[in-house]
Amino acid sequence: MRAAVLTTKSDSAVSGRATDPVGVSWLITVRWTTLVAGVGAVVAGRSALQASIPLVQALAVFGAFTLSNLWLMWQVGRDRTASLAAAGVLICADVALLSWLLLQSGGVLNPASVYYLVEIVVAALVLGRRWTWLVTALCVAGYGALYLAPTDALQAAQGMHPEIARHMQGMWLAFALTALIIAALVTRLAIAVERRDLALESLREQSARDSRLASLATLAAGAAHELSTPLTTIAVAARELDYTLAKRQADADLQEDARLIRAETERCRRVLAGLAGQSGESMGETPGVHTLGDVVAVLRDRLSPGERDRLIVEVQDHVRVVWPVQVIARSLFNLVNNALQATPDSQKVRLLGSLSDGLVRLTVVDTGSGMAPDNLRRAGEPFFTTKPAGAGTGLGLFVAQSSIEQLGGHLTLTSAEGEGTTATVILPSDVIVEESPRHA
Repeated sequence: MRAAVLTTKSDSAVSGRATDPVGVSWLITVRWTTLVAGVGAVVAGRSALQASIPLVQALAVFGAFTLSNLWLMWQVGRDRTASLAAAGVLICADVALLSWLLLQSGGVLNPASVYYLVEIVVAALVLGRRWTWLVTALCVAGYGALYLAPTDALQAAQGMHPEIARHMQGMWLAFALTALIIAALVTRLAIAVERRDLALESLREQSARDSRLASLATLAAGAAHELSTPLTTIAVAARELDYTLAKRQADADLQEDARLIRAETERCRRVLAGLAGQSGESMGETPGVHTLGDVVAVLRDRLSPGERDRLIVEVQDHVRVVWPVQVIARSLFNLVNNALQATPDSQKVRLLGSLSDGLVRLTVVDTGSGMAPDNLRRAGEPFFTTKPAGAGTGLGLFVAQSSIEQLGGHLTLTSAEGEGTTATVILPSDVIVEESPRHA
């Protein structure tokens, strides 16, 4: 079953997703500085701490490290992104590399040991919560390993000054606590920034949708104004022509042509009226106290007798709502109309409605042919329709979605080929109470 949510995007991270290009760029930069820190650790260990680190092994490790980072740069250059797992493995490998270098070049006395904290920060910014805690655990373990395998210089200092041993133990505890605090704070900061970005993106999409809706309303009003007069003139002339031809008993084909002109003119007028109705003509309606039964009654008035017979309503009629009833009924009409057109004439369409925790859930369920994944992704775009030419404007779902979102709700479509489509509307029962904090 494929589902499309037309209002929001999920901000949950999954382990198989790809890192963003900015995160990969940060990772590459930090890994180059890790290489510099590793070289500095070797230099400090050999010059200041007289550590006998094997240069051949160190150069081999640095070479492998350089190749892995060049691979990352190549991925970015080809507009690719590393998977979250690959980036996490690389940072864990960097922590292991740093630990090995420090063990070989002075241990905890090497000043490069502070670089563990940088690895934790970059993990929190790039990898997400799970990988951050894994990298933090590796850093704390690696730093602790420096105490389990002390260098000769550290053992001599501890023998001469026992208080140094207690000081070093305190340093390890301080490092562990600092690492945990940094991991928690930076992770929460990264999540907060991501949620803010998602909220801003949602607001931008909502603003763009509202702008398109206003443009459609202007277009519909202008088209209706400019075309109503010539269409009326054509209709009157066609009627007079039909009357004259019938009076003179003219050729039947000519009379049929006159009737065709009248029929097509009336069709154009209906299209204009439908376009005006779909473009949000009554969005200025003031919310009032109603029940779900009132909304269903207005919806039924918009349906033809045959359409009413095919609609099964299972709604809690007594539920009290404070809604602009015409706006909601029009949105439901667009959804029900789509469902009726997608469902064979011999089958029914269901409208379900219930109240839970102050939210009203309205669901339109059809048993049609369903929607292909590509069409489902595009559902809700203005002027996109899967109906035959002339059967729809592609505005019904777009206007329904925009109207519902402006009232603080959201619309969800669920569909699969051969399994029908379900449209779910969730709205606060009192749109005035729900909307007021948003504009405060």
